[in-house]
Order: sequence, then structure tokens, then C-alpha cells
Amino acid sequence: MKIKYEEMLPNEFLAAIDHMPVFIVPTGLLEWHADHLPLGQDTMKVYGICLELAKALGGGIVLPPNYYGRPGYSSYTGTLTYSEGLLHLLFTELFEQLQKVGAKVIVLLTGHYGDCQVDFIRRVADIYQREHDGITIIAQPEYEGVTVDGESPSDHAGVWETSMFWHFYPDLIRMDLFQDVPQPMKLYGETPPHAFYREPAEWTWGTQDVPRESSPEKGKRAVDAIVAHLVDKINKAVGELH
Repeated sequence: MKIKYEEMLPNEFLAAIDHMPVFIVPTGLLEWHADHLPLGQDTMKVYGICLELAKALGGGIVLPPNYYGRPGYSSYTGTLTYSEGLLHLLFTELFEQLQKVGAKVIVLLTGHYGDCQVDFIRRVADIYQREHDGITIIAQPEYEGVTVDGESPSDHAGVWETSMFWHFYPDLIRMDLFQDVPQPMKLYGETPPHAFYREPAEWTWGTQDVPRESSPEKGKRAVDAIVAHLVDKINKAVGELH
């Protein structure tokens, strides 16, 4: 059974909705993630999780990955961030379009973290649900409600993101380039006006785990825990439709 929206024929699309009217939206950012991870890490990681989620559910339609999000290390190499006004319109119209084609449950998962992004997706989902009947939107970062080895599997380019990305994309990770002190990055002189903070000129790992202890096996355990948690949450939402 196909799970990717863009690959479905019309009859397959209608059958998928009839089987389970759940649409899964992976969203993230193009953002600097140290020397060993690509700029699309956030979105690529959560897209992999969304595909695994649909397989575990035995249904659901996964949208193509979205790279437009809120800040963000906006002044660091290669990072693109956007205003809340623009993204509010984008996601509101996306929800409208998905409801038009048959969505009863929308799962909006962000692989890009931080209060600015997470608060935004919760807010836009809540506003839409209050203004529209017949739709449930689950909007959250992928790690929410999950613990692995006694901790939340969330960080920025640290052991958890590195491990999950390694699990999905072993040919794209470059652990040979990892350094405790990252290579000097290109800093963009003016932080865009919609960015709510200015990043420090030099990156430090702070309290999060440096990704030397990362592994694809650790990533798989995190992904499995995330998927299991979300399957329960989505099945409950689907059950409440009836």
C-alpha cells in the first residue's frame, strides 16, 4: 500500500482516505547542524519518522517534506527562517486543503525544535481547530511524550538527532568531520527582523550530549519509541471519530 501523497493514483488516494483519513505532515527547517549533519537534517529526520509512522499505523497519507519554519539559528551558515505571519497563512491554507480532500485527523510533526517553532505549530493548529468543525490536529515535536534511556530524545545536532539521522541516512552523515569545536561558520551580519533572538558568534554544546556517543542503533531505538507513542495517540484520535 502506498503512503506517499505524491505517488498515489486517484483511486489509491481515495482508498487510503476511506481506510484511514489521517494525513501526516513532516515539517522542519534548513538550518546549520554542526559539521557532520546536512542543512536539511531537521526535515529529513522527521520525514523518515513520518514514513515509519504510516507503516506502523497500517494507513495514513504522508505529505512531502516541508522546509519552511520559524527561527532557528538564523545567522548561522545556510539557515533559512520565516515570519510567523507567512507561516500562519501557509499552514492554515494547508489545513483547509487537507480537510477539503478528506482529512479527519492531521498530524503535524516538527523535527525542528525550540519554543519559537513549537509554540507556533501548536498555536496555528489550535486556532484552526477552534474555527473549523470535523477536524483533529495533533501538532508537536516528534520527541514529545517519549523517553529513551531515561531522557528525552531531543537536542540540536547532538547525540539524539545525530543518531536518528544516522539511522535513516547513513550515506549522508559525516562523523569523520565532527569536531568538539565546529569549524568557523559563515555568520550573516544582520539577523532578519522576524528572528526573535541573535545567536552567539561561536557555537558551544552547552549541557547537551556531544554526539561522539551517537550510533544508528541508538537512533533506531529513539525512532521506534517515538513511532509507538504516536501510533497510540493517533489511534485514539481516530477512534474518537466514531
